[in-house]
Amino acid sequence: MAVIVQKFGGTSVAEAGSREHVIKKIRRELDAGNSPVVVVSAMGRRPAPYATDTLLDLVPGAAPDLSALVVSCGEIISACIVANSLCAEGIPAKALTAYTAGIMASGPYEAAHPETIQTAALETLIKSKIVPVVTGFQGVLSDSSIATLGRGGSDTTAVALGAWLHAAYVDIFTDVPGVAMTDPRIVPEAPFIPYLDYESMVRLSSHGSRVLHDLSAKIALEKNVCVRIRSTFDDSPGTVIGPARGGEMVHGNELSHYGEMVHGNELSHYGETTDLAGIAVKDKDAGSSLVTVVYKTGMGKGKAEKIVEQLKVKRNPCDDPDAVVFDCPKARVKETLQAILAPYIN
Repeated sequence: MAVIVQKFGGTSVAEAGSREHVIKKIRRELDAGNSPVVVVSAMGRRPAPYATDTLLDLVPGAAPDLSALVVSCGEIISACIVANSLCAEGIPAKALTAYTAGIMASGPYEAAHPETIQTAALETLIKSKIVPVVTGFQGVLSDSSIATLGRGGSDTTAVALGAWLHAAYVDIFTDVPGVAMTDPRIVPEAPFIPYLDYESMVRLSSHGSRVLHDLSAKIALEKNVCVRIRSTFDDSPGTVIGPARGGEMVHGNELSHYGEMVHGNELSHYGETTDLAGIAVKDKDAGSSLVTVVYKTGMGKGKAEKIVEQLKVKRNPCDDPDAVVFDCPKARVKETLQAILAPYIN
């Protein structure tokens, strides 16, 4: 029996129909003899009534401690609804806040980070075969006040729980089937990556990729937590985030063990499929975007310069030797990304 952390994002828990998929994912782990620990985000996006931005709109100009307390309500509502839905399906479940789950944090109210997790309450529920449904995005400061872990912080909650509970793996369920080489909303044909090493994921996240929160990627790297990015709405294997070389150990198990669980093949087969880690795109101003092409560590030598020469763009300063950063007019972003990705699209 293995502990499995399952995190479900806002689109996964926003409606009754999507929550049916959530329940199926949880039941599948239970049927396999595993012990799921569930983490949930707030439901939906603005103008949904319990979305993070909607809740912030209720207290314009509020002090950081009050803002953190207000937005934490979104995850509490999600946890209660998901726990109730599980119980209605005959699956014993209990909703927990960061406080009752023992997630201790430090730092500013709006961007704290987990320090430690007091796992006794969670372990008691696991042993009693009750599914913990934990509020994401929250931590408890030393004075017992609530802080948030930054936007995307539910990912951080899930990965931190995976580390402290020695989970076999952490599944981050979202509305896309894994990590694509770039935002599939911009380039629909962008290929999805079966395997990505920790460091490449950290670098992509830090450059603006929105698939995995940057702090959660760093915790996965530091704590050696196997993470899978998957879709709530289908059964595709998703993207595995793990060590750079196959065969390394994750919580005492060979990495290939996780590959068999996800793809039916050893993960080492996927580690060297491409030299490109991915392309991050974020808005710079009304007319331009910042494009960052990230190669895997040690594989970008010379390639970044070729990209600059090929596209005739001016390279922006960047401390990452395996990445190239440049400004791109928004009207040309799609064609620019397609040109870079052309060698990688079958």
